[in-house]
Amino acid sequence: MTARVSMRSITRMRYRALSDIRVVDLTHFIAGPYATKLLADMGAEVVKVEPPWGDGGRKLGPHRAADEDRDGLFAFLNLNKRGVTLNLKHERGCELLARLLDGADLLIENFAPGTLAALGLAPDELIAKFPKLSVISISNFGQDGPERDGKLNDLVLFARGGWTFPVGERDREPLTPPGSLAQYVAALYGAIAAMQALAARDLGLGHGQHIDVSILEATVATMIYETVTFQYTGIVRSRAGKRFAVGPFLIVTLKCKDGYAGLHCVTDKQFQGLCDLMGRRELASDPRFNSALNRMLNNDALLEIVEAFFIGRERKWLYREGQRRAIPLVPIPSVAEVLEWEQTRARNYFETIDDPVLGKFRVPGTPLRLTSHRAEASRPAPRLGEHNREIFGGRLGLSDAEIETLKRAGAI
Repeated sequence: MTARVSMRSITRMRYRALSDIRVVDLTHFIAGPYATKLLADMGAEVVKVEPPWGDGGRKLGPHRAADEDRDGLFAFLNLNKRGVTLNLKHERGCELLARLLDGADLLIENFAPGTLAALGLAPDELIAKFPKLSVISISNFGQDGPERDGKLNDLVLFARGGWTFPVGERDREPLTPPGSLAQYVAALYGAIAAMQALAARDLGLGHGQHIDVSILEATVATMIYETVTFQYTGIVRSRAGKRFAVGPFLIVTLKCKDGYAGLHCVTDKQFQGLCDLMGRRELASDPRFNSALNRMLNNDALLEIVEAFFIGRERKWLYREGQRRAIPLVPIPSVAEVLEWEQTRARNYFETIDDPVLGKFRVPGTPLRLTSHRAEASRPAPRLGEHNREIFGGRLGLSDAEIETLKRAGAI
């Protein structure tokens, strides 16, 4: 009779969802490293391979220590990974990589298209040599097309991906959203691609495959409202400043007594709740505002009334009273306030990591919570080449003398 294992006993055994998966990580900067971090968080063994001079992401900042071997972003993006150095432009470096790939389940890379092939490591050839291996390639514009070799940064991503055009004041220039959100969106697709490759291999194909992830296409994929609206109506959403759009909706950023709040008032029921919140129930039957069409025609007059109310109220009160009336109304917090929000504190979302160079600081945890496993930062990001002896010696069988010879030759 097959023994039955309870979920409670699995939890006691510290089960981790991807604990039998080996990943060779050839990624750098943001999109690729975050994709592999997501897999490492779920228990995959991720070996980060850097050139001897290091991943450029080590220099992005913020820096807390004089040691420029790492920065805060690198320390977060490479949690739970081991790290080795290989010079893939050196023949021995490529040989050692091939040995690492023997037995690996995934190779994830975000080089420019064609780079692996130029190094003698073409994905199709690697998969033919190592049938269980899948290769996930994350690149700017994809592995083919007339712009496949184009250069890309966050400015290009937001502009070409459609995010920049609708942001800003109506009669002013478009604004580029802050941060590197598009990179993280692409990383999510990279991690999803990895899981699809593993499932396809184990449940049907029987072998690995090459998956092409375009960062730009991942960015465009988030513009669903705009692309669908245009194709159905021919309307291009233009800049509307603090309003989401000029129309029957009151989706707007409003100044409050102690900062700003966002209001999302779309349906008749939400508008009635807003009127109740403001102590102006008569507005719900006012001919100017008693329908979505009339609110659209008199949007400026309505906004003036709402602004006058919000300016004298505190954000917490507005949020609490909005929740009571089922109105999407939210304080707009600073990052310091995000870190202290009672909901994320109650769920222990932010983790404190103890980095050997940077010390203790808080980082976002994973939004994924399996019944059997809560991802956590169990290993700090590696120092440059920190696990060379462990991986090259313990796993590949090289002696200390051989490792030193390779180091002097510039292969590692």
